[in-house]
Amino acid sequence: MFRNYFTIAIRNFSRNKTFSLINVLGLSIGISAALVIFLIVFYEFSFDRFEPDRERIYRVVLDAKFNGTEGHSTGVQAPLGAAIENEVTGVEQTVPVFQFQGDANAKVAVATKNPDKPVIYKKQPHIVFTNAHYFSLLDYKWIAGSPTSAMQDPFSVVLTESRAKQYFPNLTAADILGKQITYNDDLITKVSGIVHDLNKTTSFTSAEFISLATISKTNLQDRFMMTVWDDWMAYSKLYVKLSKGTDSKATEAQLNVLLNKYNKNANKDVTNTMSLHLQPLSDIHFNHLYPGIGERVANKSTLYGLLAIASFLLLLGCINFINLTTAQATKRAKEIGIRKTMGSSKSQLVIQFLSETFFITIIATIISVALTPMLLNMFSDFIPPGLNFSLLNQPALILFLVLLIIIVQTSNTTEIAN
Repeated sequence: MFRNYFTIAIRNFSRNKTFSLINVLGLSIGISAALVIFLIVFYEFSFDRFEPDRERIYRVVLDAKFNGTEGHSTGVQAPLGAAIENEVTGVEQTVPVFQFQGDANAKVAVATKNPDKPVIYKKQPHIVFTNAHYFSLLDYKWIAGSPTSAMQDPFSVVLTESRAKQYFPNLTAADILGKQITYNDDLITKVSGIVHDLNKTTSFTSAEFISLATISKTNLQDRFMMTVWDDWMAYSKLYVKLSKGTDSKATEAQLNVLLNKYNKNANKDVTNTMSLHLQPLSDIHFNHLYPGIGERVANKSTLYGLLAIASFLLLLGCINFINLTTAQATKRAKEIGIRKTMGSSKSQLVIQFLSETFFITIIATIISVALTPMLLNMFSDFIPPGLNFSLLNQPALILFLVLLIIIVQTSNTTEIAN
């Protein structure tokens, strides 16, 4: 029976090519717009949704007022991390992250025709100094090296798989361990571990991780101001994971007690104040008060506005479809009369017309899916970097398309039934 319905739907489509093409084109425009906007919105809201216990992860941020002028910073005092570990309760993990200052040139000795001549990779991005907690905070998977000891010694560096392949393209992960990497001719490190790339939508984009203990053994101790409480740099970030059941406000209070303990002038008067706050992980990608170095911040209001636009365009496509179907209905009155005379019930007629609607909707959806990569490429300047369209690897996208087809189909049911 259903095969017969779709056979008739295909025949009707071929007999009324102009009408059908206009219907398909109108729906395709609405579905394409909704699909592209869904990709953008879904991408933005998917930031940092993969971390274990993410509701307990916070970034420590600084709010200050200098002579009445307010300021906000993701950079905090460098010694704060060590002080938290020693003096603050309710914190399960403390993760200082110091970004490599300036341009980093990595010198690597690789097995080439001239092994005595190292390869220099200039201006390498995403290099940080951190501790072992960083990898459990973000749930990295290890390829080589030990998660417990890889970051323990000074002058150790852990690489992501992609960075390891860039530096040592012809070596296995096990053979890369112990290899030397020299940064800017004066910081000599050895590879102590390799981890898989996150390949997640995240604000954490680091690819090389030098052990935090390295700072205290070099002149970086002064450059990062590791003992200075009355000043800070944007290079110095700090993340904490609170213990289960810990109140973030209570922890904030402890942080500010520390600040006032070690910096007596932190709050000397009403026009010169300083306070530390815990910014939830879920807020990092959307809070414009605290834009970190190299971090892109999205606007929730804009995203909700895009969803409204997508809904409006899809609604217009459905209204256009209903209007055209209504106009075409008078031409098919004879067909409907003959079918009723032959014994067709109202429900059978409704199913027949719904089958035709479903057929057109499916064609419009297929066209939209084919157009989406081209639209993303055409408007690449307005598309968030990192967004990609992969139907087979994005289950949420398949679910969205199924729901979209159901919504379009449902929106036309009442008119067709009448």
